[in-house]
Amino acid sequence: MSSKPVSVAKKSKRLNIIDLKNNYPEDFGRFIMALTNLQESDDWYRICGIHGATFRPDDPLVACSTDPTVVAVLSETGEPMYCKHKVYSFIAWHVPYVYQFELLLNMYNQSKCKDYIALPWLDLTDFSVDFSFINEPTIVIKYDDKRVIVKNPLASAFFYKDGVKTPITREGYLTPTTESQKTQLNTVKKELNNVLYAKTYETFSSYPVGYTKTGLISDYIALETPHNTIHDVIGGEDGNMAYVNISAFDPLFWLHHCNMDRHFYTWLYNNTDRFNCSIYPEKITQEDYEATQAPFFGSGTNIYSNDFNNYRYGWQNKEIKYMMLKDTIELEKFPYTYDIITPGPFVPVTSFVELIDVPIPIESISIGVYIWEKDLMINKDNNLAGSTSWFGLNRKKINCSRCKITRSNFKIDITEYLERYNITKDNIDQYNVLIEGKGKLILGEKGYTLYSLGELVGDGSYKIIVS
Repeated sequence: MSSKPVSVAKKSKRLNIIDLKNNYPEDFGRFIMALTNLQESDDWYRICGIHGATFRPDDPLVACSTDPTVVAVLSETGEPMYCKHKVYSFIAWHVPYVYQFELLLNMYNQSKCKDYIALPWLDLTDFSVDFSFINEPTIVIKYDDKRVIVKNPLASAFFYKDGVKTPITREGYLTPTTESQKTQLNTVKKELNNVLYAKTYETFSSYPVGYTKTGLISDYIALETPHNTIHDVIGGEDGNMAYVNISAFDPLFWLHHCNMDRHFYTWLYNNTDRFNCSIYPEKITQEDYEATQAPFFGSGTNIYSNDFNNYRYGWQNKEIKYMMLKDTIELEKFPYTYDIITPGPFVPVTSFVELIDVPIPIESISIGVYIWEKDLMINKDNNLAGSTSWFGLNRKKINCSRCKITRSNFKIDITEYLERYNITKDNIDQYNVLIEGKGKLILGEKGYTLYSLGELVGDGSYKIIVS
């Protein structure tokens, strides 16, 4: 491996993986082989482990994030992991995380071509695309001027579960086959489009947890909501992507987050006069602008460097000095770029279910809204009107002081489903409405827990809005 940084004469573009595969076969081949090499290294477990708590056992380079004392200092949230969800720093935190993964791809590039490898992005909302190659066990690539067949690193990888090297699972879908799945991804597409119209960084990034009741319906859907949905779409019932602590071990995590980063890049580009000014202080609060981005090294290091061999990676940081959010949003300084997204017209969310000021769930959970005619039996595959997800911890096992006192809102868009079946406020009384959640972490004698509406809402409230 070269000890020199990759030469980047001009910025490398992060491309749609379909575009990369079909139109840049040599670059696609180098990406596939670099990903394979990375997965076979200890650094795979180190970079993926930052998102949760499953580093390679006995790895001396890792300050394990399951240590509650370490976590309290590092994340300043009380949660036993670094990754920030349901906090405003959500999307900015993932910028250096995805970039460090990209640097590792370049570190493990053993091709004779040393051009910079830019991570591709994955967009499942385009139904015209055939994504079947992603799940195939082998893949044909062009590598160093040869056509070769290799094990497909997009389809599989490993993580450590209770100290045992374990293959990932993927139980969701990449291409929709039912009307409910199409509705789910159409809603994601609408939400990703609408979020580009956000007026502030906070409303772009997340809808955070709070400590007091407001009784208010949220007036926006942030990027984190469609982001969560795609995690569930890929992970399915029991796949890695459905679990926040092990999701990064699914290779599609990185392509999915590259797509989220692409939307952030576009939003910042449009809100900084093409990166010519700052979003601070008009479009971000000082508190969020100066939020810590643990465990990543602070501004004393060159966070935009592409010197992958000498870069100071997050898992190596045992200092109490961390990157700040303001250090992560000068995206034009990184050696990659994107095509700027041109959004379509803003599409209002006119019909929705909102859980208001509800205590946050004690585990990761999927919340679904089912609507069907009163004289028929429910079919959950066809009657899913909308859904959302909460990515959290098993708090029966982990004592999270922050989680005990916080609450949040969950907005579930049901507009497309109602329009398809001509359901309006005038005839909604002819339909049953079921709102329930399904846990993903706490396994009981009868399987994973189903949560009723009352159990989800607790001492909060809910509203069903039908246009």
